Amino acid sequence: MKINKLVKSLALTAGIAASFSSHADFVDFTVDENYAAGSGSTVVADKINGGYVERITFDGAGNFTASAFATFGQFFNGSNSLNSGLNSTYSLYATFEAQGTAGSQGNVEFFVGDTGGFQIFLDRNNDTGLAVEDDIDSISNTGDDVLLGMSEMIGENLATSSTVEGKTVTAFDFDFLDFSLTADGDQYFVSPQPFSMMVNVNGDFDTFSQSGEQIIRGDVSAQFYDVPEPSTLAVLGLGLLGLGASSRRKA
Repeated sequence: MKINKLVKSLALTAGIAASFSSHADFVDFTVDENYAAGSGSTVVADKINGGYVERITFDGAGNFTASAFATFGQFFNGSNSLNSGLNSTYSLYATFEAQGTAGSQGNVEFFVGDTGGFQIFLDRNNDTGLAVEDDIDSISNTGDDVLLGMSEMIGENLATSSTVEGKTVTAFDFDFLDFSLTADGDQYFVSPQPFSMMVNVNGDFDTFSQSGEQIIRGDVSAQFYDVPEPSTLAVLGLGLLGLGASSRRKA
């Protein structure tokens, strides 16, 4: 069974850590901040960091639906944060959704998306947000916003929450395939060309129970890559590798 294989592989920390290298092909991209805000220059980055709020609903039969609103506040290149107009003169935000199955095995709770999508927007006036806190349906001040790119196809993905030696580790790693830019997106993401590739969305989340409707928050990063390789468990492996090493030392 696919879920069993995914969950069992969480224990194989060496193999998980090795899978992280499958995303060594994350690509640098260049954005034109003059197009975004009427001033500024180009910025070369390989990652966008931010935070998100998500509504996830469980139907009691092992299925879930989720929708999230993310705001991005910082470009990175490697481990270096970049000074730019992002989050000061203009904003980027994203919406993403997924539907799939949820369950648990041992001390691991897991979520796997069957379908989903990702959209990223430019907010030139830096004023878009949730009108009501934690209400995903209350996004306001969107009249001047521009859709830059989207994907309507979810790829390899997994989210887990596990407790090891009293410490809870939460993480998710989702690939969205066939990400493509709109005509406006081509004016903002100016390199590489063409910019039709994949987007990897990963991060962590608050702990919650698999019942009813839950509102959660967490950190999120978005990176692009041009080879459709599996990425499942990439982020999870880093945390679990450290926990595994700690457990072996104590043993």
